[in-house]
This record gives sequence, C-alpha cells and structure tokens, in this order.
Amino acid sequence: MNRIEVLIISNKYDFSTDYVAYALQELGVSYLRINRDEFLNYSIKFLPETEELYIVLNGEKFYASNTVLKSVYYRAPTFLRILQPIGKPEDQLYKFQWASFVRNLITFENALWINNPVNTYRAENKLYQLKIAKQIGFKTPHTIVSNDPNLCNIDRKEKYVIKTLDPGLLRINGKEAFIYTNMISGAHLLEADLRPAPVVIQEYLHPKLDIRVTVVRNKVWAVKILKQGKSISGDWRRTKKDELEYIPIDLPENIRQLCFKLVKNFGLNFGAIDLTLCDGEYYFLEINPTGEWGWLVNTVDFNIHEEIAYLLFQGRNTL
Repeated sequence: MNRIEVLIISNKYDFSTDYVAYALQELGVSYLRINRDEFLNYSIKFLPETEELYIVLNGEKFYASNTVLKSVYYRAPTFLRILQPIGKPEDQLYKFQWASFVRNLITFENALWINNPVNTYRAENKLYQLKIAKQIGFKTPHTIVSNDPNLCNIDRKEKYVIKTLDPGLLRINGKEAFIYTNMISGAHLLEADLRPAPVVIQEYLHPKLDIRVTVVRNKVWAVKILKQGKSISGDWRRTKKDELEYIPIDLPENIRQLCFKLVKNFGLNFGAIDLTLCDGEYYFLEINPTGEWGWLVNTVDFNIHEEIAYLLFQGRNTL
C-alpha cells in the first residue's frame, strides 16, 4: 500500500497543479492527486476515530493518516458557485457530498496546508480583506458597498470603479461568463438600477500601475503588468494574453513585509495579491488564497511551483 506524504486536491485541467506535481516527482515525494472533476474514479474509506484515509485508484491502494501525511495542497475555492442547473437528486448528492468529504479533510490537523479551507473561506471575503489590509498598514481605495447609488454621495462628474462582491461567474447561453471590474462615470452610476444586488464602488485610481504579488510562506515574486510598454487604465484581465507584458520588479521592503504580514494574518501559506501603484503610493486591492500563478512560470520563469513543492515536502516540520 502506498503511503501518502502529500495529498493534492485540484482538478484535471489545472496546469498550476501539474507544475507542482512534476516538482514533487523531482523531489521523490509520494503524493496522491484527487481531481474534483473525477470523483467517480476514486474509492474511499475514511475512519474518523483513527484519522485514517484509504483510497483506491485504478486498482492501486493508498493510505494516509495524521502521522503519515505531511501536507495538503488544496487548490479549490470554498464558496460554492453553481454555474448550471442543479439536476437530478442523485446529481445533487454527488456534488454536495463529495464537496463535504473534501472539506472534512481538515481532520488532518497535523499536516501543513496550502491553504487550509477554513482560512481560505475567511480570506475570500473582499470587504474583510480590505479591513485587515488597512489594519496592518496598507493603503486601500475608498470603498462603498451599496445597491442604491443615491445613498453614496456620488459626484456625477467623477469616475468610479465598480466590481462584484463575489467573483462574477455566470452561465449565459450554455457558456461560462465572467464580470470584470469596470470604470463608470458618476452620472451613469446614478442612473443605474442596482437594487437587485449590492456592488462594490471604489474610488478611481488613475494613472495607475497594476502589480501582481505572489507569496509562498517566506518567498515573494512580483510583476508589473503592462500593454505595449504602458500601464493599463482598466481591468488588465480584459486585455488579450498575448498583448500583456509581465515585468519582474522589486517591491519596497515595507510593502514586501506588508504582503507577508497579510498572508500570515489570514493563516495562509500562499496568497496572490493585487496591488496598484498610483501617485507613488501602493494600494491594496485584493488577495486570492487560491489565485492563479502558472502563467508566471511560463512568462517570466518564476520558480513558484518549486517553492510550493519544497514547502509541501517539508510539511509539518515547518509548522
């Protein structure tokens, strides 16, 4: 029976996880990857009294316990976002019971988690992110959450940034759709009917430079994001990937330390942080505890996957 030192929770199309799995193989670490879109491939037995997990995959047997398992790489958001009709009762049971099983793996408290879903859940709340970021010393844009702009002292002549509270994932005509951050005039905002759902309204920082910071425990990587050598006025994610430039930068030491402090405050071992630089000041926008980073390995040769794999290899010895 194979002893599991590292357990990975991901999906089969996640190429960031592919990088980590390859790096773990290079380190000679025994791991098992559970893909959330292939649950039917796994036979499981979990004994909560003895904290033992048995898994059979393709006829091969695997074993984990609180004494054997070093670490867990949990590549999944915790908020449930349903992008399709619920379906038949058996489909509902499949979806929700497997999701609950995966969450209950927090029973393995001796393992190092990247990241523990309990802490991920807390860190996924954007307004709470802003509160903590401001408390530890980050500058944050002036923010209002409302479903009625008439309550918000909106200046018709000013510009504002508007975004969703939760990632705006939708299904339209059978296809997944995403709501980006948008810039809007005060005049248009006052005319908008926001009553069906509250939105985040922030001050418009301009001109600004977008910065993505990736933190893995005590390591940090940062890039500025440009288009044709210039900063991007709106949401950079709306720009075609082949038009974007990612330029490695060194953050000021005080900003580096704030990034470390923020990740640690949320009890995380990984965080993807979005900052913006405006008028010489660094502003915190948000942190994603399950954010993407694989594209940084491809474009700027950051060794994020190696650092994650090494931390998983060290496991509970680093706690």
